[in-house]
Amino acid sequence: MAAAAKNLTPVTLELGGKCPVIFDFLPSSDLKVAAKRIASGKWGACAGQACIGIDYVIVEQKFASTLIEQLKKTIKRFYGDDVKKLKNFSKIVNKNHFDRLRSFLEDPAVSNSIVYGGSFDDTSLIFEPTILLDPPLDAEIMNEEIFGPLLPIITVDNIEDSIDFINSKPKPLALYAFTKNENFKKRILAETSSGSVTFNDTMIQFVCDDLPFGGVGQSGFGRYHGKYSFDTFSHEKAILDRSFYFELEPRHPPWSRFKLEFLRSVYNYNYVGMLLLFLGLKRVSNS
Repeated sequence: MAAAAKNLTPVTLELGGKCPVIFDFLPSSDLKVAAKRIASGKWGACAGQACIGIDYVIVEQKFASTLIEQLKKTIKRFYGDDVKKLKNFSKIVNKNHFDRLRSFLEDPAVSNSIVYGGSFDDTSLIFEPTILLDPPLDAEIMNEEIFGPLLPIITVDNIEDSIDFINSKPKPLALYAFTKNENFKKRILAETSSGSVTFNDTMIQFVCDDLPFGGVGQSGFGRYHGKYSFDTFSHEKAILDRSFYFELEPRHPPWSRFKLEFLRSVYNYNYVGMLLLFLGLKRVSNS
């Protein structure tokens, strides 16, 4: 962006951020599907190393244990439960990033919040799927983009409190919400700001070419995908070609009250006023 600014080149900037999941109450059959979609969205996409990957989940305290148990079952089925024999799972991209993730857990209060996983293998740079329940909100893991396989679950008394929680953070690139409550969906759309919102799924918005992809605020600006990419990387040049007939004299000096009134009508898009002036049916103002 700094390099582009030197040459006055427009930029579409796609960043990331802490993309949340709002998890409302769901019946058992829907819960299983939701857990699959969260497990794939969090750990399936390069072990969480994706800009639109899930960063944390907000759920009501009374439903937290149910969600966690379902996630545990899904993780074991998708990836296994041995850090040295994980299947369908990506390693961390490099040692520096691996050490950064490990440093999150060096805070005793954070490591004490681990309810599943937490193991890692320095040799293979594998960090197993890890779930944390209510880590301290002032901890580094809750204030930096995780970009890895660590999933904090934050509990609230009422799921609608999630809106205030999300609004207290920088605007995310993607916001996911699992809910069948249509009124709650409307509140999420009306009262939060994010690059995109996906209801009852994760990551899938990225592959929809008919949807614009991009951030807002600290998660970026501009949009692309499909036709939006063509529009973003194109300049819409305005071209006007006129004839030499029908010259509007009120646009030229010398000025008069009539001409100034005409120009006021033009700038106010007052076409009726312009017509009335020409027909002599509108009084010219002295101001």
